[in-house]
Amino acid sequence: MKSLVDRHGRVVRDLRISVTPRCNYRCFYCDPLGEGSGEPIGTLTPDQVALVVDAAVGLGMTAVRFTGGEPLLRKELPGMLHHAKQVTGLEDVAITTNGSLLARRLPELLEAGLDRVNISLDAVDPQAFRRVTNGGGIKQVWEGIEAVDAAGLKPVKINAVVVRGINDDEVIRLAELTRRRDWHVRFIEYMHLNNAQEDDYHRHFIPGREIRQRIEAVLGGLEPVANDPAAPARLFRVPGWPGALGFINPVSEPFCGACSRMRLTSDGRLRPCLLTDREFDLRPALEAAVPIAAIQEVFLVAAHRKAASGITTPLQRPRTMVAIGG
Repeated sequence: MKSLVDRHGRVVRDLRISVTPRCNYRCFYCDPLGEGSGEPIGTLTPDQVALVVDAAVGLGMTAVRFTGGEPLLRKELPGMLHHAKQVTGLEDVAITTNGSLLARRLPELLEAGLDRVNISLDAVDPQAFRRVTNGGGIKQVWEGIEAVDAAGLKPVKINAVVVRGINDDEVIRLAELTRRRDWHVRFIEYMHLNNAQEDDYHRHFIPGREIRQRIEAVLGGLEPVANDPAAPARLFRVPGWPGALGFINPVSEPFCGACSRMRLTSDGRLRPCLLTDREFDLRPALEAAVPIAAIQEVFLVAAHRKAASGITTPLQRPRTMVAIGG
């Protein structure tokens, strides 16, 4: 079996594919410029996505996650999942979603072969949720979470980006979701991917250790939970509770040394690192006479150019998170 190895000796086995830059929410840390509200330009077709997946599998990659924007806005998503899981036989096929359309579309996703779901939920209180999402309704998200839980896709992973003065008062409510369910609630540090001014960014940033301290001050000491060392989250639990609390701290405690990921933007640009702006255009390879080999060559070049670590300090970036893909 081939392996895609970068110049730092890290095996790249996970590919995140953004299938649309569109989103029906307007979370300020992800889409401050409203880029997700317009029609996508140059979005890859399902056939092109299938070629990329085939090339990735040929290089030994074992996991694909479809993201956005909001991937459930893409009607062809089940076909992409089917190809990744049932045609290529990938071990792990997942999506990251805001959950608003999940209950309605879950049956066709399960039939296509979906293995896992990550759901963004930055607040439990409906008013706080509206504030974070700029008007989103939480009812449909809860319906989606419950549907995934009932379908047996384990573990149910809930992601919360914690931002001081916006939703940091929701930390305990979010942590308490693990009291009776074996859900994983993961707290993610606010990354500088929305082009906020430096002073504004630092005012809103909360390190993961502070989030953990707040939880322990109310719920007591946390005990560690075994997890894949290459995974971004460090897992803990409140003793006696079935669920887990994860802390993803890419700013204060970078975990680049274990990075196994690459990202593909919805307009066909391969990003070897989320936190650097280096991209490699896959479109010429997609149109080549032998596209699989051409795509794999771009993957190999991108792996060789993969940075040792990302840039977490504030700077102006040509793309915000909604355009990059989660």
